[in-house]
Amino acid sequence: MNSDMESCIKIVKELKRKGTINAYVLTGAGISRASNIPTFRGEDGLWEKYNFEEVATIDAWLKNPTKIWTFYAEGIDLILNAKPNPAHESITKLQDHGFCKYIITQNIDSLHQKAGSKDVLEIHGNITRIRCMKCNEKQIYTEPPKEIPPMCKCGGMLRPDVVLFNEQLPHELINKAFDIAKKADLVFIVGTSAEVVPAATLPYISKKNGAKIIIFNKEKTEHVQIADCFIAGKCEESLPKFLNMLLNQ
Repeated sequence: MNSDMESCIKIVKELKRKGTINAYVLTGAGISRASNIPTFRGEDGLWEKYNFEEVATIDAWLKNPTKIWTFYAEGIDLILNAKPNPAHESITKLQDHGFCKYIITQNIDSLHQKAGSKDVLEIHGNITRIRCMKCNEKQIYTEPPKEIPPMCKCGGMLRPDVVLFNEQLPHELINKAFDIAKKADLVFIVGTSAEVVPAATLPYISKKNGAKIIIFNKEKTEHVQIADCFIAGKCEESLPKFLNMLLNQ
């Protein structure tokens, strides 16, 4: 495994010379840290402040939806006011220049889309999108809910359209993610702890099928075992540097 930027550039350019790159970017909470959205694990992570079993499981939702909504209303307000950082913008430029096709994200903050990215698979949902538990109609919030818990016009209770712990991921979406992983020849892993499955398994599937793996993260995770290149540091700093070198060499 290499740990320098030049090695990463060489990997990508070699693939590009062979033809169209079939690549995806897998992102996690670390990419949004610089947008003032807290991560879940580690120092100052959400799970240091909250018991996830009380605010992030389907059992907790069924038991006390008002408590869940109080937690998520705060998150909606935070995310609606958040802006993409240079890491999100760099990934959009990677797409624009043909160095990756898809973004598979575990994040629920829409920052990839705000940065202009296309083909974003939000496999854990989107916190600003809500759906009715009765009629299944979906809505997008442009401001935090004024009523907690919010209700649909049909009389059903609305819930955040996110995947809670102990819930199944959307079958169609995760099947598409696995299909992308199987066909990829290059994977960029950006800002993820590599602890949440099935997202964490995607790079292993890609590696098994011959893909090159490049990681941008603050610290080493389990994925370094299969990485061809690992760049340590804040991804909002390392990704723009990588992109600049890639486009100007």
